Amino acid sequence: MASAASTVREAEVGELAQLSATLADAFATDPILQWLAPSRRSDRRLRRLLAIELESYVFPGGRVLTTDDVRGANLELPPGRWQMTVPLSAAIGFARAFGPRLPRASRLQRLFEVVHLQESHYYIRYLGVATRFQGQGLGTALLRPTLDRCDREGVAAYLEASTERSAALYERLGFAHLGELRVPNGPRFWPMRRPPVEA
Repeated sequence: MASAASTVREAEVGELAQLSATLADAFATDPILQWLAPSRRSDRRLRRLLAIELESYVFPGGRVLTTDDVRGANLELPPGRWQMTVPLSAAIGFARAFGPRLPRASRLQRLFEVVHLQESHYYIRYLGVATRFQGQGLGTALLRPTLDRCDREGVAAYLEASTERSAALYERLGFAHLGELRVPNGPRFWPMRRPPVEA
């Protein structure tokens, strides 16, 4: 939708609470996040986990795109900045947020790193839209600035789709599957890459 696209802007750290609440709602039934931090919609634990990730990982190295009323968010990390500089097990905030599931989260993060795209790319850590605003084109609008940047700079975009539905959306936007992976005793996910599109 053109009106949705016109409202996309860069978020600020001061919007952490709104962003984490929106993403917690968007990912309330996400298989991977539920495996890591079981919760009800907008549960405190999931909001806290997403706030820590935004504050300690995404904002320092990348950018967060949202709408004027924070209906969704695209968490983008530029080439060379996708790796977490501190292991989950050593980050106090993550340790508290995950609690007894910290070893599970650490295994997943290691798996993500092993299969992660090695060429220069923009990494889309999360793309989510609050439940009541889904299906209106906001996800595509939030992702468009990242894809346009990739095309201008001639680099790929990369993400891990956590559901077949989201993978189908990304396919429509030019992403191709790099295979299907399953977390040991956990959910599946689909690494996907979109090559830059030449003008």
